[in-house]
Amino acid sequence: MACVILSAVLFGWMPFLAKISYSYGGNAYMASFGRFLFGALLSALVLKIRRQPLVLNTSGTSWTIFLLSVFYAATPLFLYKSYLYIGSGLATALHFAYPVFVLLLMGLLFHESFTWQGMGSMVLCVIGIFLLSDIGFGASIFGMTVAVLSGLLYAVYIVILGRSALLRESVFALTFWICLLASIELALAAIITGNFQCHLPWQAWMADFCLGLFSTVMALPLFQRGVMLCGEVKASLLSTFEPVTGVLVGVSVFGEIMTIQSAVGIMLILCATAVLSVPAAKKRDL
Repeated sequence: MACVILSAVLFGWMPFLAKISYSYGGNAYMASFGRFLFGALLSALVLKIRRQPLVLNTSGTSWTIFLLSVFYAATPLFLYKSYLYIGSGLATALHFAYPVFVLLLMGLLFHESFTWQGMGSMVLCVIGIFLLSDIGFGASIFGMTVAVLSGLLYAVYIVILGRSALLRESVFALTFWICLLASIELALAAIITGNFQCHLPWQAWMADFCLGLFSTVMALPLFQRGVMLCGEVKASLLSTFEPVTGVLVGVSVFGEIMTIQSAVGIMLILCATAVLSVPAAKKRDL
């Protein structure tokens, strides 16, 4: 349980680190690029220390790895960009609706049956987003749309990964290749759009380094360790500490306002995630 909570807290600090990068001249492209570049380098270092190879054992998965890298690269790009338009807590909460998108994709693409629990979670999520999108909350519709899209992209990433044979690979080897490809793709996108900035101050690069360390190299192994120790049900429920951390960071660090309506909306999204996680995990355990 401690491993899962710590991994969620590490993920939840992404808004804080991304905004530090922004304050020193960075942008969404460079924050995402730096995260994956340092994530790849640190993953390679871990493999070197553990004397494990960089080569993947699963054959015929090059196209799958490329697809995973595209969606994995686009997810933080959209999420970090949403921080420019809406509060970090709201952005994290909207992004954390991705389990609902996973449910929808699995039903539409692989014809998995919808349960009452799944439908109930979708209703809770929609109501929560509706409360958060109220004009009185002062949130940008564009920023909210970008945050929701980041969750959708991450849901596609999860579905592709879950249906591939790559789950048998070393987590650090897989992380290395996905991060390496994602960093190259983001660098190309930044150059094409004129957003590539190689002469950033060291504070911006340090924030990107921390993103790669905390959100890539440390959080993922901790979560997998937690799943193995306490089971899927507890792990999926405890992972809701990620948006909770994002909200607390937004309020305590950036001075964002927490209204009753926004708090209810965020809680409904967390409840939607909890309701969705319990039946799915139980079904797999059986």
